[in-house]
Amino acid sequence: MTETTLARHLRIRSCPACHHLARRMAEHFAEIQGRLSRSEEARGDYADEGGYCPLHTWQLAEYSSPRGIARGHGMIIRGWAERLDRLADAGDGPKTVPPVGPDSCSICRFLEETETGYVGAFSAFLNQEGNLEKYERSHGLCLRHLRQVLARPVEEERKARILRLAAHRFREIGESMAQYDRKLEDLKRALLTDDEKDAYRRGLVMLAGARTVFSPFLKGS
Repeated sequence: MTETTLARHLRIRSCPACHHLARRMAEHFAEIQGRLSRSEEARGDYADEGGYCPLHTWQLAEYSSPRGIARGHGMIIRGWAERLDRLADAGDGPKTVPPVGPDSCSICRFLEETETGYVGAFSAFLNQEGNLEKYERSHGLCLRHLRQVLARPVEEERKARILRLAAHRFREIGESMAQYDRKLEDLKRALLTDDEKDAYRRGLVMLAGARTVFSPFLKGS
């Protein structure tokens, strides 16, 4: 992750870490679905792996056509049928059904590793001379990634500046939300500014992280 790339991420109207993760996840899902559609070996590997957690199974489906889902998931569905038959033959109860969750989901691991790498690079970026000033002109990090960056080695004075920026941005978004509500109430939609129009989305991202990359299974949420 180059300094130029990180500086470019600061120009977006969202959390830069969430923005990066969303792009990487989209690329990753598109690549996976392509392999599942084309390759019998990839479908076999996916079936052997046991699939993904519920969240990432549905996210993968968003990158697939109905035919792509049928082709990519037919083998894993048939594999589960055989496993469940074996459990029934063995007389085992429902407690023996293997869990479907983060420990078995390679997407969860990919997201966690990508996030850890980006937060590390971003923390190092903020410690470079002049980069904190660039950050102070950005929309800032969401609470999740703010917490992770501040957990890294950062000078106390820099931490205070990062926190003050976060407080300032949250006040700005809160005021834009209030203005948005008032102008809609007064039928003044034409007077809405760009900040007011997307304040609801930016506010949710700041509180909870981007919807496309949030996972309840991620550690340190």
